Amino acid sequence: MDLATRFFKFLASIRLAVFIIISIGVISAIGTIYEARYDARYAQEMVYNSPYMWIIMGLLAINLIAVMVDRWPWKKRHIGFVLAHVGIILMLLGSVFTKFYGVDGSISFDIGQSNRYVTLQEHELSVYSSFADSRMTEMVKMDVNFFKNPPSEDHPFLLSFGNKSVSIKKYYHYGIRQSSINSSEDTVDGPGVRFQLQNKNVSLSEWLIRPQAKNYESINMGPARVILSDGSYQYQGGNEVVLEAMPESSAIQYKIFTSSRGGLSSSGEIHAGESVETGWMGLTLRILRFLPRAKETISYTREQYPNKLTHPAIYLEYEGKPYWMALNSVLRFYDSDKVYIVVFGNKRINIGFDMKLTQFKMSKYQGTNRAATYESDVDVPELGSVNISMNEPLKYNGFIFYQASFEQDEKGKPVTSILSVNYDPGRGLKYLGSFLLVLGSIILFYFKRGFFLKKPKGQQS
Repeated sequence: MDLATRFFKFLASIRLAVFIIISIGVISAIGTIYEARYDARYAQEMVYNSPYMWIIMGLLAINLIAVMVDRWPWKKRHIGFVLAHVGIILMLLGSVFTKFYGVDGSISFDIGQSNRYVTLQEHELSVYSSFADSRMTEMVKMDVNFFKNPPSEDHPFLLSFGNKSVSIKKYYHYGIRQSSINSSEDTVDGPGVRFQLQNKNVSLSEWLIRPQAKNYESINMGPARVILSDGSYQYQGGNEVVLEAMPESSAIQYKIFTSSRGGLSSSGEIHAGESVETGWMGLTLRILRFLPRAKETISYTREQYPNKLTHPAIYLEYEGKPYWMALNSVLRFYDSDKVYIVVFGNKRINIGFDMKLTQFKMSKYQGTNRAATYESDVDVPELGSVNISMNEPLKYNGFIFYQASFEQDEKGKPVTSILSVNYDPGRGLKYLGSFLLVLGSIILFYFKRGFFLKKPKGQQS
């Protein structure tokens, strides 16, 4: 027996099959441990999409093909055997199509809002620029996987756009945000106010910073909304506190609006250290600190394991200055006649049609605030109004939309619906492979002797 024949016999051997089965079991066990200790993304990248898993899956396909070739020419008794092996190969092939061409993400919209973009787990970097005509132009967009290919000080990731570039030098998959507010001399930085809302039951304090390029910045504090404006903000209803920095003055002009009066309740000037009654819920507004120009300095520390506060972050340098960016955040760099906007976020794809959330329904378990069922009514092209519930997904244009979750406002009212979106071009192959595997197994174990083999005449009844 020559070397080639011996090698082929090894590929078709039961020894290789046993090695593959044990390897799959070990890798799956490691993946389960990683997912429990870290998260699903970590296990996916480190285990299930690792070269080891691809090699084992490739060996499995080779072993299945070699075994079938080794049995050639096939006879009737091989039908079940061949069908089962072909079924497994088709399932592997379908999984490859799913991996490279499938979509697994989510789409979210507020009530009355339309959306046609699905958010994926993968990350991307984008750069936009705004010139004198204020139109936004996309300059760069690229997929990145800093988890598998992390940048470093010695080997930074260079993001070039025009004659500018950003050097990305660190990536933390589990980063915790650290923040400090300081006075600034940069003309692009606007005013900053640290304020406190308190009564005998509650005390809330926050920083509010308005960049010079924005007309106002706001924060929702539960019972009220606090706005830091340049003077152009118009009352939008509810309880609102509008603050405005006064030029060349340490004073802040305030306006307090209440829902009970439907408009302005009081106004005046206030300095750091002073307080004013808001007129709702016995809350007092106190100005703790005021900076005519404020800059928020962000940094991140790396954690070994995930928690509720961790999220991916990158460290970068632009024209010698350091910056940190969290996932799904934006950085603005100002030039003499333009602004560059760098976005680090989850990849989004256009599904080719708009979906509009017209109504969201939720029922709760009796006597609790826990959601029992929830469903979305959406407008879909060609179909009109469609209901998507937890047990009744929508199938349209090759996509399947499942009701996944929802978001609530501070009063517990649902305001955003989140649908899970799946597109699987390998589904047909996997279904066909599963059918052939089951059919082949039935033939092998139940009909192998009696259904496909003729009995000798002496044994026939």
